[in-house]
Amino acid sequence: MNLGKLIYDSAMNNVPMEYANCSVKEREDAIREKLFEVLGVEGYEVKSFRKAMRRNKVAVFEIIEEVIDNVLANGDYQKNAFYNQFVEVRNIALGDANEFYIEGENALEVAEFSGSHWDLKRQRLDIGESLRVGMRDYGIKVYEYAERIASGRADFGKIVAEIAKAVERKMGELAEATFAKAMSKVPAEFKVTGSFDAEEIIALCQHVEGANGVAPILVGTKLAIRKLQGVEDMSEGMKDAKNAHGMLPVWQGIPCLEIAQGHKMGTFEFTMPNDKVYVIAGDQKPVKMVLEGATEVKEVGEDLTADGSVEQVVRFKAGCAIVYGGVIGEVTLA
Repeated sequence: MNLGKLIYDSAMNNVPMEYANCSVKEREDAIREKLFEVLGVEGYEVKSFRKAMRRNKVAVFEIIEEVIDNVLANGDYQKNAFYNQFVEVRNIALGDANEFYIEGENALEVAEFSGSHWDLKRQRLDIGESLRVGMRDYGIKVYEYAERIASGRADFGKIVAEIAKAVERKMGELAEATFAKAMSKVPAEFKVTGSFDAEEIIALCQHVEGANGVAPILVGTKLAIRKLQGVEDMSEGMKDAKNAHGMLPVWQGIPCLEIAQGHKMGTFEFTMPNDKVYVIAGDQKPVKMVLEGATEVKEVGEDLTADGSVEQVVRFKAGCAIVYGGVIGEVTLA
């Protein structure tokens, strides 16, 4: 197994079979030994390690690039409930196109007329439109002292894994922030705000279904959906289900889906509001994320920095936007 794959699997808690019975430290030691193989050194010796880093830094960069490209293409951030429901991801490096097509409104109207002529108002199907997502640069700079990496006091695999986790957090935050910003522009006719009113919320669901032609579902964090369901009279079976899962899978005949909550990077602020429930219809995903799929790693400065540390910048391109041809409803509960 190559070093990049081993680091990626370890970062994603997907332990390879050959290391299944190894401790965390043993896996870290295995990663360090594979790094020494890449560098062409046999063990810990600061001077030879520094020279090897200078000679083989491109190979080290390619390992980091492989891990980050894997994270962007296959990371766990794409597997949570929010991404499954709201986000379509395209990777240009895998042959995907940065182009999204929105169907036009094709509701033809039948006219009533006398039947003695053919002079009817003609109608044409809306062909829709194609849109592209703007790309932006994202990056992270990290450093560590060469002798700490060489001696094993700083684990190279863990450093790269932490970079990968930071990229994952950023991608998740970017998608959720894009969705939240779009929801702030929902028309007033598709919003319900204030104290709980079941009939008003059901009417909103009917509006969303009427506008999209598909039965809706209710989507929100567990706390948000609990607020929606918390004032209802419940049977014993419903109480047991809510106690087991924290919420009911169905409210008033409408399916409910939980969005996993998270923190904005570097803060304890939640990424998703706990007082909003969204009414979604159809399987079209409104958030479009595009990945360039070509991570770049560059060493800052010539060789080692003045303080003897190894300093590197990881850079990648991504874009995120709302491209949606339907209507979404929003319920805000006090």
